[in-house]
Amino acid sequence: MNIAILLLSTGLALSPADTSRLSLDEAVARALEANATLRAERASAAAARQLPLQASQAFLPSVTLDLQGLRTTDPVAVFGLKLRQGNFTGPDLSLAALNGPDAYSGFNAVASVQWPLLAPEGLFGYAAARKVAAAQTAAAGRASGATRFLVTQAYFDAQLTTYRLDALDSALTAVRAHRDQAEAMRSQGLVTGLDARLAGLRASELEVQRLTVAARADVAMSALRMMLALPEATVLVLTDSLRSTEPQSMCAEGATTCALDDRGDLVAVRMGSDAARLGIKKAWASQLPAVAAFGSVAHYARSTPFGTGSGDWTVGIGVSWPILRGLAGAGAVRAAKAESEAAAARREAAERQAALEVLEATRMLTAARARVRVAGAAELEGREALEQARLRYRTGAAPITELLDVQAAATNAALNYLAARRDLHVVAAALDLAYGVYDR
Repeated sequence: MNIAILLLSTGLALSPADTSRLSLDEAVARALEANATLRAERASAAAARQLPLQASQAFLPSVTLDLQGLRTTDPVAVFGLKLRQGNFTGPDLSLAALNGPDAYSGFNAVASVQWPLLAPEGLFGYAAARKVAAAQTAAAGRASGATRFLVTQAYFDAQLTTYRLDALDSALTAVRAHRDQAEAMRSQGLVTGLDARLAGLRASELEVQRLTVAARADVAMSALRMMLALPEATVLVLTDSLRSTEPQSMCAEGATTCALDDRGDLVAVRMGSDAARLGIKKAWASQLPAVAAFGSVAHYARSTPFGTGSGDWTVGIGVSWPILRGLAGAGAVRAAKAESEAAAARREAAERQAALEVLEATRMLTAARARVRVAGAAELEGREALEQARLRYRTGAAPITELLDVQAAATNAALNYLAARRDLHVVAAALDLAYGVYDR
């Protein structure tokens, strides 16, 4: 049935600006752009991609500019300030001047550079940071794939609940017509009043079911709006009909282009495992010497930061080697090894789980296709059986209980077919999700 399903969350008339027509692909595209959860994942990935920049100080120079102004009576500080400013005179060497100097002012401007020449710990830390950044980026890709799947599921769930509501409305209308027919036949003396009562009871049962399904339809539509970041008042017209649209799975029928290698969460755990192994090397490297070149240029003035005064420069190379830090180094190495083992175990578990998800989705897709065929045939049989039951009741060949039972069976067959169609769409998307098609 080639229709567009109009799903309304309110009975009030809304302006055209409050209506949005969406195909499944358009709904997915909107969610990939506007979904708040996905935006948060991408922002986290963007933050993680800055980790290598933060770790680049392991091999790139650092430049610092210090500007200081002070006034002091500290003997050592006064002595140093005058000496650095080139303002030291003979009287300053007297014991009174040295021990109790007058308050003295000074300004210091110092530019310093430090350039690591050998920093093993920092280099391994930089490599680990790159792995962590790649892992977070892959995780964000997996979130995109999951968002596509969840939107597909919500898209067809919203349609299914609306179709269920329509089916119950049709059944309710039919049962009420059966009740009216029974009343007419009772007035002619053809049946007793029991027929109309039984039809009325069935109508009441359907009304109760309809209340629940109507609430679920509203919830399903609200869930879809939430994923698409749309206002609750928005009326959605879903143009890819559950009945007529055929699911398109990129990985169905054993497609050779689908493999688990690029699935986002597996890439993330692989990168995490690699980062953990680098963590072991970093822990070892923290106990090795580090070599750095350094230099500084300074200017010292009395009245203004860059006024009359004196300057100096310094260059050099330094070696830092934490020869003994108690048992901290050994503890760091052991902790890094344990974390690496945990990361490897998580990777193995994730790979096994992914393989199981592919197997499950493949089998469920086969079952869903068979279910659609069986449920479709049952729906046709239900329609034909209902026509026969109506004829039998009109001619007095069958009691109303038969008609009501066949009506219920036909309604259930229609609902089962719709549920089977929904499951086929969702399972096809689940297979692509299991392979990570949309994570790339």
